[in-house]
Amino acid sequence: MPKIVDHARRREEIAALTVRVIRREGAASATIRRIAQEGGFSVGVLGHYFSAKDDLVAFAFQWMATQTFKDLDAAVAAAAPGVARLRAAMEFMVPTPGEPSFMAVWVGLWDGALKNPALARVHRAYYARWRRRLRRYVGDAICQGEIVSPRSLVDAVDLLVSAMDGLWIGVTFEPGRLPLARRRTLVAQVLDAVLGDR
Repeated sequence: MPKIVDHARRREEIAALTVRVIRREGAASATIRRIAQEGGFSVGVLGHYFSAKDDLVAFAFQWMATQTFKDLDAAVAAAAPGVARLRAAMEFMVPTPGEPSFMAVWVGLWDGALKNPALARVHRAYYARWRRRLRRYVGDAICQGEIVSPRSLVDAVDLLVSAMDGLWIGVTFEPGRLPLARRRTLVAQVLDAVLGDR
């Protein structure tokens, strides 16, 4: 009897392999041949699921983004809706110094998104989703009476995203300057600066 293959699960397994190769060896090394070798199967297996490397890498980044938001949900679940959850989400989105493999994957996405339309779409979708989350968390804080509604919620969220990207880059390239306590202090200061005193 022929083996039944769960194709959706196989695509996710291939995505995880792709991310693993990128984390360890960099985006340039994530060739179809190298990923197939990592998974212990033929290049033809990958060709069955992805027509080109760009499609595979875009799917892998989409899969990683989905995993990131699942992890975010778990990380903020214990925090009360409002400022506490907003702060927890922002702290979660700044990687821990000493996780260069994770950082390398995201830097690879940013670089690839400048050149590859498929990666650019994944990148835009990821940031749109992150902004929606922040809008929800800020909205909860307004409903809880913890903050006053900003003049422009769109501007406030864009400022929060931009500040977190800057902090993320700082942690990536100068990890010694930004230990956990300092990152938490900076997140609190960003919240105060953008949303006002609470």
